[in-house]
Amino acid sequence: MVMIHTTYQLRGYCSQSGYKQIADTLLDCVKLYNGALTHWRGAWKSAGVNVSLYDQMKEFTQVRRDDTEGWGSRSIHIGRGVLRRFDRAKNTFFRRQKSGEKGGYPRYRSSYKYRTIEIAAPTKSMPMKPMIDRNGNGKYYIEIKGLPVIRLRNKRELPESENLKSLTITLRGRTLTVNMGYAVDREPLPSSDKVVGIDVGVTDRMTLSDSAFVSRRGVDRTIIENALRRRDRCKRGSREYRNRNRVIANAHRRQAIRNRNECHRITTGLIRDYGLVAVEKLQIPNMTRTAKGTVAKPGKKVAQKSGLNRSIAEQTWGIIRQQLAYKAEWAGVSMSRYLPNTLHKNVLSAVL
Repeated sequence: MVMIHTTYQLRGYCSQSGYKQIADTLLDCVKLYNGALTHWRGAWKSAGVNVSLYDQMKEFTQVRRDDTEGWGSRSIHIGRGVLRRFDRAKNTFFRRQKSGEKGGYPRYRSSYKYRTIEIAAPTKSMPMKPMIDRNGNGKYYIEIKGLPVIRLRNKRELPESENLKSLTITLRGRTLTVNMGYAVDREPLPSSDKVVGIDVGVTDRMTLSDSAFVSRRGVDRTIIENALRRRDRCKRGSREYRNRNRVIANAHRRQAIRNRNECHRITTGLIRDYGLVAVEKLQIPNMTRTAKGTVAKPGKKVAQKSGLNRSIAEQTWGIIRQQLAYKAEWAGVSMSRYLPNTLHKNVLSAVL
């Protein structure tokens, strides 16, 4: 038995006033994040003091005592999640500076882009199962102080509440998504001596060393292009313009979900069939850079390179590689990477 961490992503629903309550909470989270950034910058510039996460949490406790109608009426875990989020951004900046990378300094967040509420330490009582329907399926909901009751649409039974390790609530438009991370025990897959090398591409999404292949992913852009044309006929900033933007966002979200599910089917099959998986090592950001160049030295074949970049992005090699990595760790399967100039026919000799 192996202890693993797995995330369940479920669609959430709440009342009409509940969506506004979540939006107001997100607005206060942005103010708290920006306030923590201002406090950290001010302490460093004035006295050269690096304010720690523990110090900011102590001050946040005092803020909750003074603001009884605001943060005092919400769960303390919501505010602590904001402070932990800022602490991650701060630590990432220091890590980049130490390793010689550029950028990464914490920036002020916009209320339009801050969409996620993080619960720093979920308690056992947050996800609950109040009733069982006729088919024996549990109906789950989440109840957190300061937030509306969120009903979850689940197609499978969730693990026990005491195994809950993380909880995030994301609001995009009127779409509510709940991610719950659990620590669960699973039996490892039976060992296999089969080895496979994977060569990713644009003509075929994946080519395996045993002559199998995964067909190229094609994206139907008809719905999105029609929605873009309808939006362009609307007055910018009007209510209809915002509604069309919501339609476009929903279309992109549905495509992303379908692609993610397809990647899960591909990667799960590979992990079950092979005991060692070798994936082509590619620098995807470098491959999808623009070819425009500069004013002094303009690029060549910019349109062709733009089309190639779009085709590479559609195949989502990064998602496949990421899913293979954590699924191989769960299942006890070995995973390796071979150089991009190694042909898939010679993968076995390059890996073994």
